[in-house]
Amino acid sequence: MMVVNTRRLLLLAGVIQLFSSVGHASDCFNCHEAAGFSGKVVHQPVADGDCTICHSPHVSRHKGLLRQAEARLCYSCHEEVAAQVEKKTYLHQPVRQGQCSECHLPHAADGRGLLAKNGSALCYGCHSEAQNAYKFTHKPYQRGQCNVCHTAHASDDSRLLKKVGSQLCLDCHKTTARLKKTHLGRDLGVLDCLSCHNPHGGVERKFLREVSHQPFADRECESCHGQPSGTGLCLGCHEESLASFQVVHSHLGVGGTANACTVCHNPHVGDRPGLLPKNEGRICRSCHADTFARRDNMLHQHANWNSCSDCHQGHGADNPAMLKNGQDVCAQCHERHKAFSHPMGEAALDPRNGKPMDCLTCHDANTGTMFKHFLRGSGERGLCVQCHQSY
Repeated sequence: MMVVNTRRLLLLAGVIQLFSSVGHASDCFNCHEAAGFSGKVVHQPVADGDCTICHSPHVSRHKGLLRQAEARLCYSCHEEVAAQVEKKTYLHQPVRQGQCSECHLPHAADGRGLLAKNGSALCYGCHSEAQNAYKFTHKPYQRGQCNVCHTAHASDDSRLLKKVGSQLCLDCHKTTARLKKTHLGRDLGVLDCLSCHNPHGGVERKFLREVSHQPFADRECESCHGQPSGTGLCLGCHEESLASFQVVHSHLGVGGTANACTVCHNPHVGDRPGLLPKNEGRICRSCHADTFARRDNMLHQHANWNSCSDCHQGHGADNPAMLKNGQDVCAQCHERHKAFSHPMGEAALDPRNGKPMDCLTCHDANTGTMFKHFLRGSGERGLCVQCHQSY
């Protein structure tokens, strides 16, 4: 005769009853106020009153009791976004980090796509540097319509533009005889409009970037064009820069082009001193993508990481990684540690390789690490005993 464990039977009945009741928003709203789930646009699971589409009612490994990691959960329904992301080269940072909720509200919103804010107000939450008051303004920028030119998730262009080169601009600015004449008869289809024009606005009507190379400003094109095009062309005028390249680790000759200067500098116009076409971080990322990728995956990262020239020499240096002088570059910000720190310099040799110790012996400020203060190992013991083995 089979003996039924009454306690187990009652427990099983309770679980069955519990599972039969979950999924109804009315149960969730007993604790979670319903006011936070209303808006002009309501996420379909919320509209259906089925919270368990996204949330586990009991336990989860993920914040908010989500059934899966945030992006994976969203992609399980929004397959078209997942397909787009998989095909493209450049991903918007929230997408790369799997943080859909950086831009979208999960339950309800007043705007399309469950966006947390409307128009450019959402974008400026992260891209505050793009919010400027220009004398003359591009219409989409003026209207706060970032999505006219940019795609929000992924693109084949590093600026997340919907099309590359001049293709995007020519969708609105049709090729006319006047436009071709302005550009000296060049084939507009092969030009990069953004190399000369600021797409948001500028101090003059055509949005030309503010800093001009003198020959370009004087319309003396023949000063550069028609001449030998190597790096020597630039150094013929910028003789003072030659010494900065004559070091152990030099950028001279990099980039796979005859003229290494144009890898980082725009030969016509720019928005920044030195005719840099974009901020330092984006320039450096174009070649050092692997370094940036490692950094993006680290738990502890150096502040102001995109200001590369704070620590590195742009043209070159005698130090590895083109770093400015050893611990002195760190002491520019970390003054206290220069006086009170682990011994460094010629008097303190690393027993592992016999080289003088500096800040980077123990810290990896370049890509960051998984340990606090960018330590190369655990500061509690693991890092120290690599050298101090007798303790």
